[in-house]
Amino acid sequence: MDGTLTGSVRSETDGSTGDTFRDVLTVTASVALSSSVVSIVVFFILLACNSRRVNIPLVKLTMSIQSVNTVALIITLITNEIQISSQTLCSTLRYILYICYLSSIFMICAVTIHLWLVITCRKLNQAKRYERWYYIIPFALATALSAALAAIPNSAYGITDRCMVAVVPSRNFLIIRWCLYYSWFVVASVISLACMASVLRSARRLTYSTNMHNSRHPSSTEAYRNAVNARANSKRLRSLVLYTIAYPLISLACNFPQLMQELLSTTMHRPLRRLNFAAKLLLYSEGLMLSVAFFSYPAVMHSIRDVTHSAVQYWVVEQEEFWRMRQSETRHGKPARVLKENLSDVLVDKNDAKNFTSRRGRLYRFILLQTPEGKIASGL
Repeated sequence: MDGTLTGSVRSETDGSTGDTFRDVLTVTASVALSSSVVSIVVFFILLACNSRRVNIPLVKLTMSIQSVNTVALIITLITNEIQISSQTLCSTLRYILYICYLSSIFMICAVTIHLWLVITCRKLNQAKRYERWYYIIPFALATALSAALAAIPNSAYGITDRCMVAVVPSRNFLIIRWCLYYSWFVVASVISLACMASVLRSARRLTYSTNMHNSRHPSSTEAYRNAVNARANSKRLRSLVLYTIAYPLISLACNFPQLMQELLSTTMHRPLRRLNFAAKLLLYSEGLMLSVAFFSYPAVMHSIRDVTHSAVQYWVVEQEEFWRMRQSETRHGKPARVLKENLSDVLVDKNDAKNFTSRRGRLYRFILLQTPEGKIASGL
């Protein structure tokens, strides 16, 4: 009797813990999905308004990684929250998920290879010529591997339904996953780490070579200008390298625990629920970490600052000047119309008047006044 009660209490506890874990994973995936969508929207806004800074292979590659990770998060939320009865649909979503994760890993490897070609080998023309292959090869290889996983029959996996998630994977299942999934992740990670180490050595050598022979007091204006430019170039190079290295490290930190969880649960014949929860939590948080890395990139930060400055100049400064002229005309008994005389610095036409008097223009002004640039402009 006591054993039955203990078993029922334990099952209820495991059920409540499982529900809590599922809720936490759902919230984490939702937050990561929201941050990924914001990053993609901001990228396209910057691409339309300030393409000079963000229309480069490095930023486009990282945004492609962010996009496929967003698709993976959407499929994860669908499979976790919706009960799918069709085995074909469930298997299709599962293999699309594999394509997303594999292609993101391969594109992260392509990022480090691109930086290795640019900084270590200094082959800019070759890196530019290979740019399209940074996208074709990852997606083609990921699709081929996922198709191979889908073509293997259920008997080889030792399962009857591919929609079921095995708590303790079988040995055959683990061997197939290692041959067609995890081994490629390890190979891509090793290549990324080797390229990262080479890039770090080259960046360190380039940074030290730009110093003016440890001269703290340049003897001429030209020497001082060269020293300032050298320090600025060294800072840009270090920020570029650190940003690019962040992506392989995030991918390795978020995917490696899932690999170890399946390996240990199969070897120890135990479910390892807490390790499985921690591994999935890190995997679902990858989108959030990639978004933080994207907004930390100097080119993105400078582009956001430039776009914000232009928007504040138009929607705050020029709109304020427009309403100041309108009030001045009304105060002097003149008809409320937009004059173009005595406007050497601000040109107001009919289109500007329509923008500034609309609800959209006032909303833009209210939002932009909350930014640092808007606060500075309002105090002028």
